[in-house]
Amino acid sequence: MFRNLSTFGLPLSGRPSELIELALSFGFDAMDIDLVDFQQQAETFGVPHARRLMVSARLKCGVFRLPVTLDADNATFNAELAALPKRLEFAQATEATRAVASIAAASDEHSFKDFFEQYRTRLDTIGGVLDPYGISLGLTITPESEARAEKTHQFIHTLEGLIGLLAVSHPRVGAVVDSWAMHITGEPLEMITKVPKGRIVEVRLSDAPRDVAAAELTHAQRLMPGETGVINSAALLTQAKNAGFDGPVTPWADRSTLAGRGRERIVKVAGDRLEAVWREAGLPIVPRWFTPVAKDAFGRPLNEEVFIGAE
Repeated sequence: MFRNLSTFGLPLSGRPSELIELALSFGFDAMDIDLVDFQQQAETFGVPHARRLMVSARLKCGVFRLPVTLDADNATFNAELAALPKRLEFAQATEATRAVASIAAASDEHSFKDFFEQYRTRLDTIGGVLDPYGISLGLTITPESEARAEKTHQFIHTLEGLIGLLAVSHPRVGAVVDSWAMHITGEPLEMITKVPKGRIVEVRLSDAPRDVAAAELTHAQRLMPGETGVINSAALLTQAKNAGFDGPVTPWADRSTLAGRGRERIVKVAGDRLEAVWREAGLPIVPRWFTPVAKDAFGRPLNEEVFIGAE
């Protein structure tokens, strides 16, 4: 397993060079990339130029968001699918091997049965496209009841339900194991071991407030891991390790819970919290060697116009 920074999971903004230096300074081994932005930069400047900071920093690519909307109408889905192979070529150039996408928790248009079949067929198609590039897709669920409120038909919003979908999906399709989601749904950590072998794509860690019942939580209450100790991140990592997971572990929190903290403070706290979880779970911490991002005589990062990787 390795520690991954996502500027979507911990909403952050800044120049790529600045974000990379923060990731390195506070113990992260990897960062997510924005594949669409990377493609634009690579087409303009060339692939080697577009990924040079990531290479020099020796950061792994964590995950990228699949640029396909799984529950879109047929015209939109087919158009995004047609554009996918070209984009996957750029993903392969970054050495990315993991993508993520979300499943809708409910629908007004589709019954559970019809929605399940639509996802199954679309995921089978996507899996076939991903396979030649060696890329796996991790599916995320939306567990909060607010996502299903006033919808006509409920859909998959638990890990158990997701495992049921994986059972009939392409082997390239797997799961994102999310501590926040499992806390809300009340599923036991042992459920992680039921994910088909080798098909956990990412692990996400968060915490929850002490004074709110799990089933009543809203996304806006999602805290950084280690904030209250309500969610036992170390126990979840232990289960993931037992299940054979060796991929990115990413801290997640809602933007509103990070208000008043500067960017550097957010990344430092996240790095410290992950290190504490690593130690509690008995995982090895390998010291990193890195060269800080090069700067000019005025202290400005060089080549800061080059996109490197941040969702």
